[in-house]
Amino acid sequence: MHVLITMKKPNRTHILLILVLLSFQTACSVFSPRLIPAPTSTPTLSPSSTLPPTNTPTMTAVPSPTPTATPVPTPTSTPTPVLLALMGTPLPPYLSPITLENAPQVSGLAEWREMDVTDLAWASDSQILAVSNPNYINLYDVTSRRVLRSLYPRNDGIVNIRFSPTGSWLVAGSRRGDEQSGYASSFELWAGQDMKPLGIIYGVDRALSDMAFSPNGRLFAAAYASSTYSLNDVELWNAQNWSIITDTLQVGTVLSLAISPDGSLLATTPDRYAIRIWDLTELQWLYTLHTSFTGAVNVIAFSPDGSTLASGHYDGTIRLWDMRTGEQYLAFETKEVVQSMAFSPDGRVLVTGGSYQNSLVRLWSAGTGALLRTLDGHTKGVTHVLFSPDSQYLVSSSYDGLIRLWGIRP
Repeated sequence: MHVLITMKKPNRTHILLILVLLSFQTACSVFSPRLIPAPTSTPTLSPSSTLPPTNTPTMTAVPSPTPTATPVPTPTSTPTPVLLALMGTPLPPYLSPITLENAPQVSGLAEWREMDVTDLAWASDSQILAVSNPNYINLYDVTSRRVLRSLYPRNDGIVNIRFSPTGSWLVAGSRRGDEQSGYASSFELWAGQDMKPLGIIYGVDRALSDMAFSPNGRLFAAAYASSTYSLNDVELWNAQNWSIITDTLQVGTVLSLAISPDGSLLATTPDRYAIRIWDLTELQWLYTLHTSFTGAVNVIAFSPDGSTLASGHYDGTIRLWDMRTGEQYLAFETKEVVQSMAFSPDGRVLVTGGSYQNSLVRLWSAGTGALLRTLDGHTKGVTHVLFSPDSQYLVSSSYDGLIRLWGIRP
């Protein structure tokens, strides 16, 4: 049996109701939130490819003029020469000592010209700086840069000058001649604060290479070089009465030497690829510090407490050696030939002077090797760098004929 179901013809009201329901469903499907998987990483923002064109020119990527941080030290400019004190203009009588903490603020204070500088030496009171050239020695008042006195040794060819730590003596070492004709060397002595000349106290037919006082002022060492190997030695003097100690050290060729602060150790180089350590009490060789075959030793220096020996090398490396063990415990690169080097009086800052690749003076943390400050101004290799005993000044000299004073501006 068939059941016939009849449907009523929808009226206008029913049609409107159906349309409203359909519209509501469509709206829900458009505006209802959909669950989208969360991104696993932060999306990278990129320019939209659908942005309408504009009249603004497109920026093309070019190398940035700002240097990117690298392990290579970046030079830090110092004040320009116009900010330096003019000759004769006095510096303040007291400046803040240079320390590890304020080393990044070291700036140029003054400069003057002194051609053919062979050595620098501070008097113990930090007020007088001795500057030698081959023919004479000028004693400068540091605050005014005025020459207080000039000393004229009997022999020319001055290569080294040293004040004794107590201020009792000034020694000038001279060297003349060449390999073909032979060498002759001597050293002369001035005594006391009035620099009374005592004349030549020693002469020898060999080449003087370096000399140094022990920090207590009791011992004086002079190294000589000769084509005869047995004549390459270090002579030791009693600096109280200026008599030669009977024994000398047969150390081979010596380019530079350093005496430890307590006077017990002597460091000598070359062998340019090693440093020899000697016991000055027993006058015997202790051990050798082997450096490298690529970096000849240019300069050595003991820290003020004697625990460390620093060596500066031709390949730009600075090495720090533990004197208790003879082991290297720190090495870092300067990216330039290390021409000169010195510790600050407290031993926390190491200063170096660069050679022909650049003419920069750099200050480093002696504890970590971190670069603290880069000082420019010299135009040729920096031959000498030296802190004053009170740390108020850092002085540098160069083949460019300039002497510069650096410090903390008041």
